[in-house]
Amino acid sequence: MLHRLCDRVAAILRILSWIAFAALIITVALQVLARDILAAPMIWTGDVAQLLFTWLIFIGAAAGLRLGSHYTVDLLPMHRRTVKLSTDWIGFVAGVLVALLLLICGWELTMIRSTAVVQSLGISRFWMFLPLPLSGAFMILFLAEMLQDLLTRRVA
Repeated sequence: MLHRLCDRVAAILRILSWIAFAALIITVALQVLARDILAAPMIWTGDVAQLLFTWLIFIGAAAGLRLGSHYTVDLLPMHRRTVKLSTDWIGFVAGVLVALLLLICGWELTMIRSTAVVQSLGISRFWMFLPLPLSGAFMILFLAEMLQDLLTRRVA
């Protein structure tokens, strides 16, 4: 059941990321076109690009955790099952720490910055910082799935 939930969440994140990436490309292209060809810079395009980029980075980090696409470094020979299991647990604990940091400190930062306004867009800076705690929350969901896999692998 947890795997199906994570599959659905990851699929939604993937679709939203593609939409945000396309919007980012269009926004930056519009910014360059307006500035360099039309000689009429649009102030709002930089803020929209920053907003989209922030969402893509942090939500993409959570999706990357689910897909196992973050970089890994082999420091120990992996031919022994116990070494592989130990490094998996170390990675899991490190992931939990990062996820909690993003969730807790990210939420505090989001709330602090929520009183400021992005002038060119007329929106709260809350939306600029919300990806941090959301990324942490998605990471915790995906880490719960990872924990389930680690526990079943240990028993097997």
